[in-house]
Amino acid sequence: MAEDTLEAEAERQRAAGNPGAALTLYLRAWAGPDDEVAERILDLVEEWGDFDAALELTSAAAEAGDAGAYEVLADLLLRLDRPEDALAALERAARGGRDVTLWTAAVLADEIGDRTRAEEFYRQALAEKNPRALNDYGVFLSMDDERLDEAAELLGRAIGDGDTKAAGNLGSLLADQGEYEEALPWLHKALDAGHRFVLVVLGEAENATGAREAAGGHLREALAEELPGAHFAYALHLVDGGAEQEAVPHYEAAIERDGEVNAYLNLALLHEDLQQWEQADRRYQEAIGHQDGDAYLHYAQFLVEQGRTGRIGELLAEAVRLDVDPEDIEELRALVDQEGPAPVS
Repeated sequence: MAEDTLEAEAERQRAAGNPGAALTLYLRAWAGPDDEVAERILDLVEEWGDFDAALELTSAAAEAGDAGAYEVLADLLLRLDRPEDALAALERAARGGRDVTLWTAAVLADEIGDRTRAEEFYRQALAEKNPRALNDYGVFLSMDDERLDEAAELLGRAIGDGDTKAAGNLGSLLADQGEYEEALPWLHKALDAGHRFVLVVLGEAENATGAREAAGGHLREALAEELPGAHFAYALHLVDGGAEQEAVPHYEAAIERDGEVNAYLNLALLHEDLQQWEQADRRYQEAIGHQDGDAYLHYAQFLVEQGRTGRIGELLAEAVRLDVDPEDIEELRALVDQEGPAPVS
């Protein structure tokens, strides 16, 4: 049965309420983790809600000789936070002739944290002339501050080979280093090619270079598409434009949706600027609770201005324990010396 016919029959079984039959057909149509069938399988399993049954069915298909089913199995196992088992499934897929070298490298790097072994697989993918290897290996190296030049060189080679996604990743790398002007052409190139993931960093780069109108437009597009980081970036954009009160719900959304820890301190500083002392204090404490190293000195200065110096010594001790920036620790020490010991009750 042709692949498109398999997908069509799978859709009919899915609509008829037969998730197991649909999954079996999708497995036969699966070409790889980047095709549309991958998303349909994951959507189906989410709808089904019975991960155990999906795992059992997929495992049976794999054991029966369908090497591609091991890839589906790996995806499901990653969803269940079982990366070691997912890695084993990918190794079985590779033995069955599936090209999972880059996927294996990514699991080792991102899920298991074995960067040494991950790099072996990235180099293997390069040797095999995998068309995505230059970009993926470049992104991997960009996570290491000591190897940014290597990362940029690989991404540049990928761009030269026509990989427009690599242009977005090179632009992001440059923006992370504060080289916003240099980043913009690459980010625009990626966006023009349809890579919407660059919208947030493009907006940040435009904001940093003074193109505020363009930045606002791209960040609002990112918000509409619910891209990670969009709320935090848009909040910064609003604050830079003097719309501090409007930024509050976006910082709050950055916390709730993206788990953006830095937003606590930003909210604290914003509420302090707005003279909303109770809200500022609450957000400072939340920032401290999340061990944001930048929050200790700011909170201590806030407490001094509020005439509440009793906790500064405690903040200093915790900052020392967490190895906060030495300059901040020295300023905290100066505040402790200035205020003297806390009164004994």
